[in-house]
Amino acid sequence: MHPVLARFLTADAAKETLRKEKAGEPLTPEEQHFVAAADANPKQRAMLQGVSGRALSSDAQASLVLLAAHAAARALPEDPALASATQKAREALKEEGASDEETDAFLASILLEEAFGYEQEVDSFDTDYVKESLGEVPALAALSKDSVDALFLAFIKASENDADRKAREHMARALFEVAWSEGPTSINPEHLETLLDNEVVQESDEVQDARVRATVSLLQTLGHQGLVGPLRLTRLRAQLGDDDA
Repeated sequence: MHPVLARFLTADAAKETLRKEKAGEPLTPEEQHFVAAADANPKQRAMLQGVSGRALSSDAQASLVLLAAHAAARALPEDPALASATQKAREALKEEGASDEETDAFLASILLEEAFGYEQEVDSFDTDYVKESLGEVPALAALSKDSVDALFLAFIKASENDADRKAREHMARALFEVAWSEGPTSINPEHLETLLDNEVVQESDEVQDARVRATVSLLQTLGHQGLVGPLRLTRLRAQLGDDDA
């Protein structure tokens, strides 16, 4: 988990920072990032400031997590290992018409996935994984409906037989709908969980095996296109129970 994200996941730290800002007290760089994130998300800021006591409603907790993630995203350029990848990701999103708010949300989602998307130690920050995820952004940002359609057709064309073709067509259509219906974003564990729940677990063993194999092949194809990095591919294949991951 990114240290800025971790710091502001407590309501006390977040509210104290907002109090200091209101009082005109000096702020640390991390606190400045949190205040900037709060200013850019006034609804979440108001939700958090309206909380009394330490018990948070689900809406207040969600607001806190969002602001903490956005603060961490604003701190990424200060990390020498991530500065270049962050800049390239921002530029790619801007070139494809993303607003500042949409860009911030995209980068924040990468940090939230690193923190909570996998069963791993949250006290450490996986710089390599975040760098890889940022590196996927230019290819994702450049995706269009036509390029997704071409990717879909090429994947289907590579089928080994009719049964494989049916499984590939079904799972590719379903995954693209789950992950990219509102615009391309990194394929993540939540997408696969939804895919498995909706398209796999209720089927016969034979169909389950075929659809899981098709999904693994699809992820590998996306990897070849630069849309899924090697670390992400390994983790997603493991989620699918792929022994070769």
